[in-house]
Amino acid sequence: MIGLTGRRILVVEDEMLIALMLQSMLEELGYQVAGRASTVADALAIIETDTQGIDAATLDINLGGEHASAVADELDAHGIPFIIATGYDDPKILAGFQGRPVVRKPFVPEQLEQALQSLELRR
Repeated sequence: MIGLTGRRILVVEDEMLIALMLQSMLEELGYQVAGRASTVADALAIIETDTQGIDAATLDINLGGEHASAVADELDAHGIPFIIATGYDDPKILAGFQGRPVVRKPFVPEQLEQALQSLELRR
């Protein structure tokens, strides 16, 4: 993972155990976790206050029953690339995220690393 070590990744995931597992995987891959958000409101607040400290994000589509499209829009507005981390296969649910790397739950570290490497990370 030459060149990506130390990049700061925001984890947006409402399931605490999955968020902790994802954080652990990211750290094992050499990334730093820029923060964790479990709701749309929390994610928007972190993005708004720490845009320079976030190189990329993992984004769960369903955050406590709320669709994460507002988070995706805010990440885009700040030029922060992101991957979709989801257990959903339904094309209707994934609509609006075409062209984004998708990592399916349960996560496999190699797939997570490959998806993050496909992003054009800042810095």
